[in-house]
Order: sequence, then C-alpha cells, then structure tokens
Amino acid sequence: MKTGKKALISAALVALLAPWTSSHGETIRISQIDPSMLLFRQDVKVYVSVTDKNGAPIRNIGKDKFTVFESADGDSFRPIPAIKDFQTMANYEDGIYFLLLIDNSGSMYLDMQQRLTRNQADMKFRHAKTAISTFLQSMTNPRDRVGLASYNSYYESFSSPISDKTRIESLLGQIRMPVGEEGHTEIYASLSRAVDEFRSVKGRKAILILSDGENRPFYTYTGKPHRDFGTKIYSYTEPIRDCQEEGISVFAINFGRGGERKDIHLKDIALQTGGAVFDAGDGSELALVYSKIVGQILNEYLITYSATMDPADKKYVKIRYAADDGPIQAVRFYFSSTVFGLPLKNFSLLLLLPFLLALVLLWLLSRIRFEKKKGVANIEVLNAGTARAVTKSFKLNKGQTIIGASRGADMTIMSGITQIEEKHATITFDNKKKKYTIAGDGDFKVNNKRVKSRVLEPGDVINVGGATIVFDDGEVD
Repeated sequence: MKTGKKALISAALVALLAPWTSSHGETIRISQIDPSMLLFRQDVKVYVSVTDKNGAPIRNIGKDKFTVFESADGDSFRPIPAIKDFQTMANYEDGIYFLLLIDNSGSMYLDMQQRLTRNQADMKFRHAKTAISTFLQSMTNPRDRVGLASYNSYYESFSSPISDKTRIESLLGQIRMPVGEEGHTEIYASLSRAVDEFRSVKGRKAILILSDGENRPFYTYTGKPHRDFGTKIYSYTEPIRDCQEEGISVFAINFGRGGERKDIHLKDIALQTGGAVFDAGDGSELALVYSKIVGQILNEYLITYSATMDPADKKYVKIRYAADDGPIQAVRFYFSSTVFGLPLKNFSLLLLLPFLLALVLLWLLSRIRFEKKKGVANIEVLNAGTARAVTKSFKLNKGQTIIGASRGADMTIMSGITQIEEKHATITFDNKKKKYTIAGDGDFKVNNKRVKSRVLEPGDVINVGGATIVFDDGEVD
C-alpha cells in the first residue's frame, strides 16, 4: 500500500514538471531556472524550449506569446505583470557549458547486439567515441565549453568544461577499458559527482549522459565497500536534487539496440531537471542525437521577470505559451529558500553590508600581507571551521608541508574540525619545476573541486575539512 502511494506521488510530480504538448505535437519545457540575481535585483531568469513533434526547435516566437506565473505552493499561481527581458538564441551569445558523461562499463565493450566481440570496431564504445568526435568537430561556437567524464564502478573526470574542443577530443583516447570489478555502472552516484564540474559556473549548463543499461551499484553487486562511497547506495533522487540546486539540465541518451534493459529512472532525472530523453541505436543515430540536443538548447528562449515577494523555500514557475491550436504550459520550481536564516520577505540588504565589508577588508589584508612576503611561498588560513573567524599565514618550506590533525603535522588544524585526518594533505615543492603540489588521501578541494593531486597556482583556494586556505607562491627561486 505504501509502495503504491509513493508511486502515485512520484507519477504526479513527474506529470507536474513534465513538458506539456499540444494536439499538433508542439512541446514546451522549462529547461533551467537561474535565480542567482534574486537577492540583488529580485530577478529570475527562465530558459524555455519549444519544439515540434519531431523534437526540432520552433524559432522566432514573439515575446507576446508567453505569459509567466509564479506560486509559493505550486497550487495558486499569480500572473507576473510584465516580462522584463526576452531573448532569442541567448545561449549562442553567452555560450553553453556542456559535460559529456560517458558510460564506460563492461557492456560498452560488447557489440551493438550485446554480443561478445574481439573486434574493437564493433564495440559500442568505439561507435560512441566516433559519434562524439563528430559532434565535437561540429561545435563551431567559440563561446561554448565542453567537459568530459566517464563512469563505471568509478567516476573519472578528464576535464571540466573548456573552450578547446580539440583537447576534449584527444582526451577521449584516455578512456580505457575497465578491468576486474571496474565494470559496474554507478549512474546515480556519477551524476551527483558530475555536478561538481559546474560549481563555479554561471549560465546555461547541461549534462549529456550516455548510458547503455541500468544502474548497478558496486556495493550491491560485490558486497564490498566502494572506494569513494563506502556502503552508501545512491538513489536516483539525489542527482535530481543536486542538479536542481545547481540549475543543471540532464539530457539522457539510451544507447544500443540489443534488447538490454535501460534504466527506468533516467527519464525521471531528465524530466525533473529540465532535460529530455533520447534513444540511439548506433553511432550514426548517436551523432544526430547529440546535434539535436545542442540545437534544442541553442534555440531556447530566455525570459527574465521580477519574482513575487511571497516567502517560500522553493517557488514554482509556470510558463504559458499561446500555440496555434491552443495554449500549452510547463511548470518547474527553483529554490528561493532563505538568506542567512531570514526569509527573503523580511530580508534587508543592510544586513548584508557587514558581511560584505568584512570580506573586502579580509581581501585587502591578504593582499597587503602577500605583497610584503614576496619571495616566500605561503598559505593563509582564512577560516579554520570554527565559530570565531581565524586568519593566519604559514610559510611553506621547500620540502614537504603536512596538513593534518596530528601533532606531527607541520600545520595542525584541530579546533572544531573532526573530519581532518592525521596526515590529510601534503604540499610538496618540486625543485626542478619550481612548483608546489598538493596531494593526499584525505578529502579536500581546490577551487571548490575535489582532487587527489594538483599543481598549485597563486590564489588557489584549498578547502581541507572545512578550513579555507589560500595559496601564494611568492617569488619562488
């Protein structure tokens, strides 16, 4: 009974957020909502896709064909009096951030009919690689950026979105066939990890995930803790939430025609993040699908409006389009939440001024301090994860500098931070390259991206278990 009720609620939610279609096959979809200017201007940007029955974008629709509504509860919608800004093909002018997330599980090395083969030319992965190369070569807009990652039992990032498509194409050659227990398929976990590639990105963002089967978690099928996730099994709702919070659309491509089962929740993930689902039976069809996805995103309409002042953790947006054979509409929500624990309705920009002033002063102090220490590489702790703000500079030696929780570490951070290991990260000086590298087994980020090793550049921001650390190389001899 409980299972049936949950299924009914899930179906209703998908119906609410799914694209609406007219009798002639026109479809409207809210692809992405950007509330990043909500605090300062009360503006919300909405990316809207309108396609025909074949999935081709409908171009040159006028502003007067669209009406915007907003609701604090998803039930009672209030019409927005006027659209502040309306753009066609805005994504061409601003560029699009893509991440190609490629299935690299064991089944991708079967042929298109799911049969064992030793001929690499017949393998699904080779067909996919050829299609993706063709797709990358067709991308001529210098403003577009493309990233690359693969997944099987593990998620592997090759590049966050960059403008050099030739570089991405060359990185395809670094994806190797899985061996042993690498061949499982962590679809949901990998999608959640893929969100990290966009953490500092603003604008139109999309993940294009290629999959030839179902989610097959490593821990479920081996009984062994996962290298990165331990015994945690990701639900399909987790990447939905992650993508919704970051404003990322997922476009799912089911690849292959051998009768293998496809993941039943990829459609939910795509629809609830503003994307769509496609099928590709071979490499030629796959190349067309990639082009179709780009065409849809490129021809989206960007609508900017002033949000209502109704307080809510999330708000629902409804876009109504006056199609030739009658109006159709689409609904999505965005997270409005609170600012520093205060509902937006009661929020005053005056409350933000002390915080902004503190950041400016901290920046000025750090600049002065760095300028006075030219020739000496150092790291500066701006926040040690404690309730009280802490700022401390630490000189780096030209050997190894260990950051951890033990007394034997060169830099010990303990107050208020329980996640730091005894030897969490090590900064090492390379005498030949005159560069510092950070590496370690602990969980840490550089510039808000999880890494295991990275050559540090001046101004890099390192997060170690909650401590915020800025690196400056001085003038290394």
